[in-house]
Amino acid sequence: MKSTIQLLLTSVFILFTYTSVNISNSNKTIAIADFNDSGYLFDVNVTKINSEYSEIPSAVFRNKLVIVSSKKIGAIGNGTDEYTKLPYTNLFCSDLANNNKDFSTPILFSRMLNSRGNEGQVSFSPDQHTIYYTKSKRRNSNNFQLYVAQLEKDSYGKWKNHRPMTFNSEDYSVENPHVSSDGNFLYFSSNMEGGLGGFDIYRAQISEDGSLGTPINLGPTVNTDLDEKYPHTSKDGDELFFSSTGHNGQGGYDIFIANNYGELNYSQPRNLGIKINSIRDDIAYTLIDEDNGVYSSNAGNTGQRFNMYKFNARAIYQDLEGVIFEENNEIIANITVVLYDNKGNEIERQTTGKDATYRFKIRPFEQYQIKTLKNGYENAVVTFQSMESKLNIAYKEDLKLSSNGTLTKK
Repeated sequence: MKSTIQLLLTSVFILFTYTSVNISNSNKTIAIADFNDSGYLFDVNVTKINSEYSEIPSAVFRNKLVIVSSKKIGAIGNGTDEYTKLPYTNLFCSDLANNNKDFSTPILFSRMLNSRGNEGQVSFSPDQHTIYYTKSKRRNSNNFQLYVAQLEKDSYGKWKNHRPMTFNSEDYSVENPHVSSDGNFLYFSSNMEGGLGGFDIYRAQISEDGSLGTPINLGPTVNTDLDEKYPHTSKDGDELFFSSTGHNGQGGYDIFIANNYGELNYSQPRNLGIKINSIRDDIAYTLIDEDNGVYSSNAGNTGQRFNMYKFNARAIYQDLEGVIFEENNEIIANITVVLYDNKGNEIERQTTGKDATYRFKIRPFEQYQIKTLKNGYENAVVTFQSMESKLNIAYKEDLKLSSNGTLTKK
């Protein structure tokens, strides 16, 4: 048996060129090429449920999309918000779109949650028996507070045991709740004291009774001295989507993505691109399933009126390939090569042929581990980070086994 064996990575990146097109954003000009590093390709369509008022997506509940809307209830409505110049918002719901059809006409979600002020974003526990919701009072309509309630057994919209979060305050706003798919964390935005400036995104651990632990700021990689709002995580928790005025955007709020490598270690946020973002405000990116979702934008509208859009997001895949060599530069055939994600979960394994080559499909901006397994050799592991988001890119990683514990380039 050989002594501890190490792999040496030699990275060869295929370079791409593209034409840079510029857009104007207030006081600066930015290349559109800077806005296409999301790792996804988007198809976007406006939804038919939009009205003369605002429609902003919030969360999915029992195969329905819950929407925050300033749509009037009844002919008179309940007054006009001084800040938005629109009617006070309420919670509505719409049947999810199926077979490329549009959403159904929104109906009132729950009268028990409606007040005379603004109703804000909501989120639900994975079993959908707990709701986290936000609302503001008329006298301070731009200041939202966070509450939790439980669903009455065998009911659809009867919520009980309403209680405010202990960290609520009239001095700041707590907005945009989002529960992670595993139910362990509640994300939200707030301009509470101690942040980096403006609204920051926080995360709090959820206890079994639905109460929240101490909020933790996601840190300076995600948050800036301006505003970050509307956090939303992918089902596996590896991706964080949010809106920001502080990162490199086209104007107003742009929607960004950051990879979560664990323990609040996030990648640098990337703009979702011109298919999603505009020169105005683009907010509330909400996934309905792995590939489809909705968001809202006030592009093309006056004031604070938002229209809702549906999107299909196709993940970009790239190639990771290479040859396995021994320290004498001889290739090693019939060696098992295993690809793991950043959490240590096995994605795929291959056994090399006579040419000692391997090839995996990988995602942009992800961290991977490559492990080799072969009788007569110590298992060896290296880390790989994909750093491009373009199509048709291949990373070449020739791996060299070293028996003396030193790293030598292939």
